[in-house]
Amino acid sequence: MNHRTTLSKLLFLVVTVAVISACNSNASPKTIYTQVSQGTLKAGDKIPAPTGDVILTVTGKIGTNNSDNAIKMDLKTVESVGLVDYKVLDPFEKKDATFRGPLLGNLLDLWQVSKDVTKPHIVALNDYTVDVPLVELRKYPVIFAVQQNGQYVPVATRGPAMLVFPYKAIPEKRKLQDAIIETK
Repeated sequence: MNHRTTLSKLLFLVVTVAVISACNSNASPKTIYTQVSQGTLKAGDKIPAPTGDVILTVTGKIGTNNSDNAIKMDLKTVESVGLVDYKVLDPFEKKDATFRGPLLGNLLDLWQVSKDVTKPHIVALNDYTVDVPLVELRKYPVIFAVQQNGQYVPVATRGPAMLVFPYKAIPEKRKLQDAIIETK
């Protein structure tokens, strides 16, 4: 796949990349999220084989694997990287919502994504694709959200996971808010 890192959702699972606006426009990236749990799975650790449904497959220029030339992760493994919360204005529901998941930067480190990757290629179950500049995923506290308001996000409402970007809290990125991507 042109040496891009591919993130794929499998079997009844859809990734929705959603641009979410943080409520506080003066927040610094360090104050955007609240640490909920410390990760037990960290960069350099062996990633365990999934025991539950695989929700994420990573291939491409990665420095580790747990299944052939890929990384396959279930929800428990994704959450073991550590969880943070964002309280943001949900542009779809037009009200505040709290999203929870691991920081994508921690996942990228765990996967040992090659330093020469520039735009990971993200593929949803419905074959929707998007290329996201890696520099953006590392520079800002983007989360791989699996919960909204304390509930796991169902497939029917943008679940089971989505990337949450704090664009409104990062003044130089506010113009990117038009990049909202929905599932079928």
